[in-house]
Amino acid sequence: MGVTYFLLCCLSLAITAQAQDCSRPVGGPNMVLKDKDILLETFPDGTQVTFACEVGYISAGGSAISICQGGSWTPVRLKCERKNCGPIGEVENGNVDYPEGTEFGDRAVITCHDGFILVGKDKIYCQDKGWANRLPVCEVVSCDPPPAVADGTFKPVSESYSYRDVVQYSCQKGYTLNGSISASCSDDGTFQPAPPSCIMVRCSDPQVDNAELTEGSQRVYGYMATVTFKCKTGFMMTGANSQRCEINSQWSPPLSCKLITCKLPPTVENGSFSPNKTSYNYGEAVQYSCQKNYTLSGAKSVTCSDNGIFTPGPPTCILITCKLPPTIENGSFSPNKASYNYGEAVQYSCQKGYTLSGAKSVTCSDNGIFTPGPPTCIRSTTPPTTTTTTTTTEPPTGNGETVKVMLIVLAVIGTSGICLLCAFCIYKKKRGSGRGGPDKEAPKSEEEVALS
Repeated sequence: MGVTYFLLCCLSLAITAQAQDCSRPVGGPNMVLKDKDILLETFPDGTQVTFACEVGYISAGGSAISICQGGSWTPVRLKCERKNCGPIGEVENGNVDYPEGTEFGDRAVITCHDGFILVGKDKIYCQDKGWANRLPVCEVVSCDPPPAVADGTFKPVSESYSYRDVVQYSCQKGYTLNGSISASCSDDGTFQPAPPSCIMVRCSDPQVDNAELTEGSQRVYGYMATVTFKCKTGFMMTGANSQRCEINSQWSPPLSCKLITCKLPPTVENGSFSPNKTSYNYGEAVQYSCQKNYTLSGAKSVTCSDNGIFTPGPPTCILITCKLPPTIENGSFSPNKASYNYGEAVQYSCQKGYTLSGAKSVTCSDNGIFTPGPPTCIRSTTPPTTTTTTTTTEPPTGNGETVKVMLIVLAVIGTSGICLLCAFCIYKKKRGSGRGGPDKEAPKSEEEVALS
């Protein structure tokens, strides 16, 4: 009984499964359901559907049928591949290229040789029914005459021009060609580049601030006229020094003369300069000076020159020193060393028996020389003495030849005076004896009284 019941249940389940519907079937790549089946979402058990390749694809074999069995679809064996249109053909005087290939959706690109122009479409696509359009053709290029130019003309003149034919443009007198002087018949059937224009170019008299015209002066300045300028003293040209009259009747490039300035001059160690400011104009000068005990070596003054630099180069401040002072005969100086700084002094002294004549002390001066000049040492002398009846006269003493001469003169004068006085006394005495006799004594003169 139990076995029978089990078999009945299994049979019931099999019958139920066998009668189950199927959902919408899914085919292989690049295929779709055919006909009315494409609109259904569920399919009764036993339903048979047919697949077809999508547009642009073709069957490569295999069954396109699938059957709903117990809620499942049997496998679809159909294979779909892209349609291949194959080569589209050849174009005379042109080329056909296939950048992607010749299958569905690919394109053929057609170009013409130089001198030929394309008539038709330059791109054709591979579609479900084959190539979508007919091939274009390549025709010989020809150009109509180029446009006329006001105040100008072109040559040669013709009713029609072939590919790459060239025309030359020219302008009437007094006008300048603005643009290309020539144009050629191009592959699109037009002359290229665009035609030029003829314009009258006149530039105004050239003027540049703080500059003078040196070359190119003329009455009228037309196209390409060139002038040259030079900046005035104290100014510097920035950029080029010449300009040209351009097609727009303007001078180019613009010129400018800039005031020459110098930055601070170089500093010097142990020195300074004046005036001290942030900048200096051309021709301005600064004066250098040194600190005490230093002397200036080089130019005292430097000037802002036309290249924006102070010239000449800066001086230097050198410590003032003196070498050994002069030696003197029969004397010496102290202190004695290799060199002396500015302001240092030395003291001179003489050996025993000599007297110093001149400055005892000399000082190292700002010119590196001891001043004043050195003294001399003169041998010391004892002056002679002269004795009279009542007094002893000591002649003044001195040094050198001057003292000697003075002593000799004094001696001569003293001796002469005594001799004259004695002679006068004898004369007076004799005269008195002759007049009054021996018993009477003549009165004494002032000289005799003095002598007695």
